[in-house]
Amino acid sequence: MERPCLSRRHALLVPATAAAGVGALAACAPEDQGFGTNAPVRAEDGAVPLADIPENTSTLVNFGGQQPFVLVVRGEGEDVTAYSGYCTHNGCALREVEDQLDCPCHGSRFDATTGEVLVGPATRHLPEVAVRIEGDTLQRDG
Repeated sequence: MERPCLSRRHALLVPATAAAGVGALAACAPEDQGFGTNAPVRAEDGAVPLADIPENTSTLVNFGGQQPFVLVVRGEGEDVTAYSGYCTHNGCALREVEDQLDCPCHGSRFDATTGEVLVGPATRHLPEVAVRIEGDTLQRDG
């Protein structure tokens, strides 16, 4: 019996499809894996102790829900600003690598203290996320 010949087009499509699938799986990695040098802090019951977010640093926090990751930038004391933890190019979850946020999908990079785009293809900075301090905890609004 004669085997059908695999066309060059189909032969090239198989590895590309497999690579795309691996990239998609990496972007949907389990909640606390694949985030570069710093694993996200998990907010229990929608709040994280302010003491778990060091002063003068930025920290990814997993608040749970549909888009759980938020970049929290803490200055001194209660000086806190938060940004979305998702790339503005294609919505992939970002990973923190030292003082930058890296998009594993297409290579965009963002400043981890301002949310500004450092390297494209993203062209829009990370949008701010509303957070509030209640007592000694940080909570996400909405």
